[in-house]
Amino acid sequence: MKKKSTTHSNFFKSDCSTKICDEVNCTEVGEYEAPKSPNSNEKYTFCLHHIKSYNKRWNYFAGKSQKEIYDFQKNDFLEGKPTRPFSKGSMSKIKFQFRHFFDKHNMEFRKKRKVFENNVNYSLNEKIEISLNILELKPNVSKDKLKQRYNSLVKKYHPDVKNNIEDKEMKIKEINKAYKVLQKYVKN
Repeated sequence: MKKKSTTHSNFFKSDCSTKICDEVNCTEVGEYEAPKSPNSNEKYTFCLHHIKSYNKRWNYFAGKSQKEIYDFQKNDFLEGKPTRPFSKGSMSKIKFQFRHFFDKHNMEFRKKRKVFENNVNYSLNEKIEISLNILELKPNVSKDKLKQRYNSLVKKYHPDVKNNIEDKEMKIKEINKAYKVLQKYVKN
C-alpha cells in the first residue's frame, strides 16, 4: 500500500473551506486557521493574503514578562526537561584562563602571550602555561633558550643583587618553581 504524501499547502489548510475570511471587507474563501491568542483554542479563518499579514504581526510573547519569556526559552531549549547541577561545588572545579594577568612587580597589566607553532594546534597544561608566562617564553622553547632565560632572570632578581625591586625573594622562588616545571616539559 502506497503512503499518502502530505504537502505543506494541505498541512496548513483547514477543512472548513466554505468559510469566508475573517478579515474585515474580505470576501475570499478562508482556507487557513490562526489562533486568536497564544493560550486560546479559538481560531480565526483567513485567506492566503491575510494569513500572511497576520503571521507577520503575530507575537507569541506579547504581554508576557521578561521572566516568562526566559522560562519559555529555557524550557524550549531543554525540551521541557528539568535541569540539575552535576555535583555540589562544580563551579569551584572549573578553571578559567584569563587573557591578562597581573604583573605585581611592574604593577601593570599586560597581554598574556600565547605563541604556537603555525602548524601545531594543542593545549598546554595549566602549570606549564603559567611557568612559560613567568619566564616570558614561547611554548616551543628549546632547552638552551630556557636555561639562558632562567640565568638572566636569576641574575636580575637574586636577593643579593642591589636593585630596587620589591619582593625579590618571592619572585626568585616563583622563577625557580617555573624552571623546574619547564625542565620536565622542554625537550632538547
